[in-house]
Amino acid sequence: MYSFHQEKSNTTIPPEEIAKLLRSIGASGRLVGFNYVVYIVYNILQKPDEHYWITKCAYPDTAKYFQVRPASVEHAIRTVIASCWDRYDHSDLNRVAGIELENMPTNSEFIDILVAYLRYGAYERQ
Repeated sequence: MYSFHQEKSNTTIPPEEIAKLLRSIGASGRLVGFNYVVYIVYNILQKPDEHYWITKCAYPDTAKYFQVRPASVEHAIRTVIASCWDRYDHSDLNRVAGIELENMPTNSEFIDILVAYLRYGAYERQ
């Protein structure tokens, strides 16, 4: 389903695990931004030693891969975040964030939450 090709892999977390985490916090796979988030998180996890600028690197890289505009990527990700935030209870999102979120996270915050959760082993894999 997901076949993002990378030259060097520093992690064993496949895109399917990222998608599973996203679904667990209420994101729908039917949203265009769902695949964008999976792609960005996957790429960040592949390069743990690099500082990855979301707006300067992630949006243009993702836009190029999916053949869309960077602004479309940014907007679609914001829609995914809103769909998670609009759920009646934020307990799943709060669990992943590690804190009780008072406001809807920004795109960068949301991606950072997912990366940190996956990178530091909090996500149980079956």
